[in-house]
Amino acid sequence: MAAKSIIALLALFHGISASGIDASQRTHGHCIQLDIPVFATSDSAIYDLPTVDSNIKARAWAIHADSWDTPQGEQTVIQNTTTSATFSIHAQLCVPKVSGMKQGILQIATHGAHYDGRYWDPELDRENHSYVEASLKAGYSILTYDRLGAGRSDHPDAYNVVQAPLELEILRQLTLMARNGTLYGAAGKAHPVDTVFDTLAKPEKVVHVGHSFGSFLTSALIAKYPSLTDGVILTGYVYGKHLGAPGMASWGVDFAATSSPSFNRSSGYVVCQKSGIQNLFFGGNPDTAFTPEMLDYGDSLKQPVAIAELASAFHIIGLQGPDLKAPVQFMMAEFDFYICDGSCRGAYSLQDLKNTYPNATVVEDYIQPNTGHAFPLHNNASAGYQVTFDFLKRNGL
Repeated sequence: MAAKSIIALLALFHGISASGIDASQRTHGHCIQLDIPVFATSDSAIYDLPTVDSNIKARAWAIHADSWDTPQGEQTVIQNTTTSATFSIHAQLCVPKVSGMKQGILQIATHGAHYDGRYWDPELDRENHSYVEASLKAGYSILTYDRLGAGRSDHPDAYNVVQAPLELEILRQLTLMARNGTLYGAAGKAHPVDTVFDTLAKPEKVVHVGHSFGSFLTSALIAKYPSLTDGVILTGYVYGKHLGAPGMASWGVDFAATSSPSFNRSSGYVVCQKSGIQNLFFGGNPDTAFTPEMLDYGDSLKQPVAIAELASAFHIIGLQGPDLKAPVQFMMAEFDFYICDGSCRGAYSLQDLKNTYPNATVVEDYIQPNTGHAFPLHNNASAGYQVTFDFLKRNGL
């Protein structure tokens, strides 16, 4: 077993590739781009899903998915299967320029559907909107990554491969790599070499941060593997009766390969039109909450979604976490259309959230005012980040 572990570690060092980002672009840290080979095995399924290979079929799929009599969950499973393969996962690892009390803490941030890892690190007024830059300024290291099917990670079959349980396993594997030092070791040995990452010690603690579907995955990780985390920030997600109430038709989807702009994706990948991006991700007073430039930028970052990812989400949402002993913060947007059906004030019970994690050290919530689903693309983003950092500090993180 030890020999196999050494071989796997060497294979990771050899297989990982990297490209550095000019440090002058970063006020508070250094970042490196990584392409990480991740071996993952998980349960999967063949689902009863329509073929989506045109814009017309994409919109018909959304309406079909929203219809009251369309089977959901287990009723859609035709055959249970197993998926096992190595996938290339694109990631960005950033470390602060100034070492301090938090230098041993790594955040692992998982983005939601319709975006990729750039969600956490917008270049539009980065100092005021990037969660990555804010984390570096606060002294944290942070790993962001493109989930399977998004961004610069692999784009496998949208019906039978890109599914929620597999994505959960990829997140688990990335966490294990971080905790055992493999990730930092690989970053230090990646080519071209970046000396900033040569001497990194493995993180002492790991904080998991999620947004939307990324919070689905993060909440499932801490429920199934509670010992892997030291702290949890769940943004843009609360499990309740309003979750997904506006329906998929509100997304205004096209088939990714024939959308404008088009994406190099196979059958089964859909992407939002700009109106869908606004419906889903922007909220609050349009005169004060966000600017037209933020909406344009948010639309420019959009990514396709595999329809089986959505069909399989029932496996990972609403899981109980009785064994979690870490602090949890639910960060909600006041005017979140998709999660709270337009208004998060009064849309959920804090006691229900505490009951989900009854042994967590603390479960808190916060509603970010005048904000929609995409926190970084609203005018008061940095104020919300500070609320999260204060929560982490209060809990020794």
